Amino acid sequence: MNVKEIRPGRRSYAGFTLIEVMVATFVFAIVLASLFGTWRVIAQSTEKALRVASEAQRTRLALQALESALGSAQLFQANAKLYSFVADTSGDLQALSFVATLPDSFPGSGFFAGQRLRRLDVRPLPSEEGGIDLVLFQRSVLAPEDVDLDGHPLVLARNISLFQLEFWDRQRNEFAPEWLRTNALPPAVRLTLGFGGSSRAARRPAELVTRIVRLPDNVVGADLQGGAAGPSGGNVR
Repeated sequence: MNVKEIRPGRRSYAGFTLIEVMVATFVFAIVLASLFGTWRVIAQSTEKALRVASEAQRTRLALQALESALGSAQLFQANAKLYSFVADTSGDLQALSFVATLPDSFPGSGFFAGQRLRRLDVRPLPSEEGGIDLVLFQRSVLAPEDVDLDGHPLVLARNISLFQLEFWDRQRNEFAPEWLRTNALPPAVRLTLGFGGSSRAARRPAELVTRIVRLPDNVVGADLQGGAAGPSGGNVR
């Protein structure tokens, strides 16, 4: 009978071969890359959704501010030049200047110490990021025309590619592309804001938002003005 000699102090260990380690590492790398790719897609989608929501919110606030201002437009016959309604409708990026009696809740009212009657200038201007922003400037009605408008600018919309104005013409019973009567208020204004690049085929912005705003149909007569710059608020009928 053969007896197998067992030597003390020697043990056998089960381990991984080099090939098994390399395969496991490769599989782990594939799983990690897949997880990273999924995380990246989720992060990009979340960022895009937040950006779209932010732009939509800013667009809504921009149109709300314009609607509020145009709905409070004011004109005094005793000094129609001082309260002129001026629209520059040349090109795709247009501009507008008018006087309005604004509520205290209107953006920027805190800079004017209760002066609710102000001139508003809406202009498209280049931004520091390289795009075009729609900017609102406010100033006192009695301020000189060449006053510096850099104070308290309010960016209404960013990266616009179109700002179009149309004015209701009572005689033609339709919207007209220009308004030449600076001493009168149009019955209504149609605002169109465009965002994004234009397609080569249609040559139009990727996104268009349009609003129609009805302006006050009353003008303060010279007999009611009484030599003052205007009422502190509200419309005189």
